[in-house]
Amino acid sequence: MVDTSAFRDHAAAWRADLTVGILYDARTPNADLLDSLRKEGVRFGPADEMEEPHAFVLDLVDADRHRAESLSRSYAKSPCPVIAVLSRSHLQAPDLSISADDFIVAPWETGELALRINKQLERKAPPDEPGVIRVGDLVINPSRYDVYLAGKPVVLAFKEYELLKLMAANPGRVYSRETLLEQVWGYQYFGGTRTVDVHIRRLRSKIEDASHTFIDTVWNVGYRFRG
Repeated sequence: MVDTSAFRDHAAAWRADLTVGILYDARTPNADLLDSLRKEGVRFGPADEMEEPHAFVLDLVDADRHRAESLSRSYAKSPCPVIAVLSRSHLQAPDLSISADDFIVAPWETGELALRINKQLERKAPPDEPGVIRVGDLVINPSRYDVYLAGKPVVLAFKEYELLKLMAANPGRVYSRETLLEQVWGYQYFGGTRTVDVHIRRLRSKIEDASHTFIDTVWNVGYRFRG
């Protein structure tokens, strides 16, 4: 049984903008790795306890060559970027084969690990196509009905998506509830404007957090998407 107490010791430094799941084979993860993540302001925890992390960091520092290669192959098909953390002794092994999106060698300079993770997220993000709407970390691809936030896919109901696309395509414009009801639900819809409020609330819960605020409430009028 692995010991997760080391993660709790660093919990005070967690931030919500970059989340990482740690994959490790030893009883406890490498202390230098945890300290580096803490200094870089990355929110982290055991991989099986992190919900939809941006990336996985595979701690191979204390694994021998064969174990390191085997573990890296186990996570080669991860939908998230995988960064392998190696020791200098691994680099001396002839024909070392590590299956990962990138690797870093301990010890490293503060900031390097977070930089490598962000670079991998940029590479895995969907390429821009004509009509793609990009607002900060938010990417909306109308031709694919895809929405990504900070490189992670966002699952929206159809009306939530239609609301988001309409407002994000016209940042700064104030929409009344009646206008949103007409343009998203159509003139034949007989529900009240409270329907709009409910969907806006659900939409906010999926695309907004401590680091991202996109929709402003214009009191007694409606809503506005920040430009």
